[in-house]
Amino acid sequence: MMGEDDKKHREKDADERKHRERDVDERKNRDRDDDEKKLKDRDSDERKLRDGDGEEDRDVLILKNHPKRMHVMQCKYCNHTYVGGPQRIRVHLLILRGQGVEKCEHASNDVKQKMKRLIGIASEEVVSNVDAPIPNENQSITSTSISENEMHNVSQPQACSETRKKTKLDASGSLPMLWNMQLRKNAEEALARFFYAEDIPHGKVESSFFHDMLKAVGEVGPSFKPPSTYQLRNKYLNAEIKSVEFDLSQMKEYWKTYGCTIVSDGWTDTRNRPIINVMASSMYGSVFLKSVDTSGHVKTGEYIFNILKDVILEVGPLNVVQVCMDNATNCVVAGEMIEKEWPSIFYTRCTCHCVDLLFEDIAKLAWIDNILRSAMKITVFITRKQNVLAMFRRFSEKELLKPSNTRFAYSFIVLSNLLDERVYGGLRRMIVSEQWDKWKGSKTKKAEEIVTIIFDAKFWSDVKMIVTLCIPILKLLHLADREGATMGLIYDLTQQMIKEINNMSFIEIDPMKLDEIKLCCRNRWSMLQSPLHLTGYVLHPIWTGNSQEINNELNTGWMTTIMRYASGNQDLQNALIDEFYAYRKQTCNMFRLPFAKDINRMKNPVMWWETFGTATPNLMKLAIRVLSQGSSASPCERNWSTFSLIHTRRRNRLSPCHVEKLVYLHTNLRLLKRIKERSYTPLEITMEMVDKEEDAERLLNLQKEREILQSENSNDILNSMQDEENIEDNYVVGGNEAHSSENPQTNYYVN
Repeated sequence: MMGEDDKKHREKDADERKHRERDVDERKNRDRDDDEKKLKDRDSDERKLRDGDGEEDRDVLILKNHPKRMHVMQCKYCNHTYVGGPQRIRVHLLILRGQGVEKCEHASNDVKQKMKRLIGIASEEVVSNVDAPIPNENQSITSTSISENEMHNVSQPQACSETRKKTKLDASGSLPMLWNMQLRKNAEEALARFFYAEDIPHGKVESSFFHDMLKAVGEVGPSFKPPSTYQLRNKYLNAEIKSVEFDLSQMKEYWKTYGCTIVSDGWTDTRNRPIINVMASSMYGSVFLKSVDTSGHVKTGEYIFNILKDVILEVGPLNVVQVCMDNATNCVVAGEMIEKEWPSIFYTRCTCHCVDLLFEDIAKLAWIDNILRSAMKITVFITRKQNVLAMFRRFSEKELLKPSNTRFAYSFIVLSNLLDERVYGGLRRMIVSEQWDKWKGSKTKKAEEIVTIIFDAKFWSDVKMIVTLCIPILKLLHLADREGATMGLIYDLTQQMIKEINNMSFIEIDPMKLDEIKLCCRNRWSMLQSPLHLTGYVLHPIWTGNSQEINNELNTGWMTTIMRYASGNQDLQNALIDEFYAYRKQTCNMFRLPFAKDINRMKNPVMWWETFGTATPNLMKLAIRVLSQGSSASPCERNWSTFSLIHTRRRNRLSPCHVEKLVYLHTNLRLLKRIKERSYTPLEITMEMVDKEEDAERLLNLQKEREILQSENSNDILNSMQDEENIEDNYVVGGNEAHSSENPQTNYYVN
């Protein structure tokens, strides 16, 4: 009996399962039929509209037919012209707000009722999104309100028809609002999924280019189909390059008045291909011009000259004030060839590179080399051992900086990092801790050497002294590394650097050692100085207001600039000399005005000359062109980070030509965006602005400590360091900031 009962139950369950499956199939068929009917009705509406036999055609004039649903129509009641399909006609005549369609103010109530019948609603307020599905009479909603919690449990109407309830739509339009919230949530989740799956930095969501893309796609609607890979690589890439070239035309017009600097540098990509990039820098920013794959070529001076020659001819020789490169022999040869070809164009050595070579000279001094080696032993020992680094982080609130082989200035920045109380105190607390004693490596020879260095008061005294000596040099480096008009500030800051080092008698240092550093500074300045540096100084109004004295060096540089600027034009040379005399002696009334002597106005030399230099037109033109220039090739070095961002190990098959196009767009689009935000305002650079920079503030904090040492005349530098409670962070933000090269593969031209 039990077996028969079980059999009956199983048969009953099977019958019920069959009935349920049949009901589900029938429901799916009905839903499919409903969907097909809707599509047919929609197609019928579109066909009627195109053919002119639909009910909407009685209310509009078809001016022009387009493929699919796009038509140019004119309302018969208000004569408003717009592009769209049947749905936009209904939105227009129903006077719906917020739909991107201008409402019809002349449509009668009969017309509105007709439109309501067409879409099957009885409410004055219709959906807020015309692209969302609108329930018809057989799919209305009965509930008058839906709670916020219930909204999250409702699926998208298009995805599952089983969730649709036969109710009436209320006047508030709560269900359409629900649908929009769900659509928004789906879009946000899909966008986030794309970021996660493709490993895109989350900060890119704040990009204005990203927002512009979303806006453009949203205007098209669900029918938008993204371009193919081929189109992105060819059609749209080339079109965007033409668009950027057109947008840059206004900046290039400024070059005719203010001039520009051609900067160039070398680099090796991930496939070990030598690349040379060329940019045009001005006080408005740096424009990427081109890059050259030099594989298979010997980078001689003549070879580099030919590359730069093509660029100069493209920009216009009259628009180029100087060419700035580093100090490699082939670059010097190329610069001399450019000056011979165009006497009015100057070759200027990169200030940042010269300062970095100065640090290299100082680091080679025997007594400084020993201190640097001891400091590097500390950082290398801790940062290269994970267990030691983890132990150090327990006792220090600040990270150690790792040494770098790409820039010698960075070695001195590592020293300043060690002087931070958080780092110094963390080191001492670590080596006296119980964890250090328990660590099995603490008894090794290297560990004992590190302990000896950390407890050596003489070592810390020497570190403090070296950092103090380097403060003026680092300040010059930070100024020269900025993008903008720095030419008029280099000479004065260099002289200040040499003067400050000469006046460091308060530091207990062997006079012979101090003389060695002075000699290094003078030698590098003699290599760096250009007639433009000297001319920028004598024509800068801020220095003229400080009773500037013209020595033989300055006079020689100024006269050289005149002769080369007005090469072959004796009348122009004489006019420049006469106008310079009037400027120096202030024989012109404009130069004697109280406004002209205002210090704040003098800090912006270009604006000052444009305002008060009209009485000396030839000198004004020359002063504006010289004072508008930068003094380093740092824009090119910063540009290598863009190359490394695009030409990665995952995209190492990109051809040099394609990489060049992508870098061109990436660099110049961002430049145009910055220019748009500031409306072609020049990048103003002043001495005070350098002091306000975050990194420079740290330099000033160290300078304050130097003043404390001087006032106290203390011989114990270590104690003075320990008494200070608020030593600021090191000079570097995120690595090798001292020279702005973000990629360790950056190199200089090498024969």
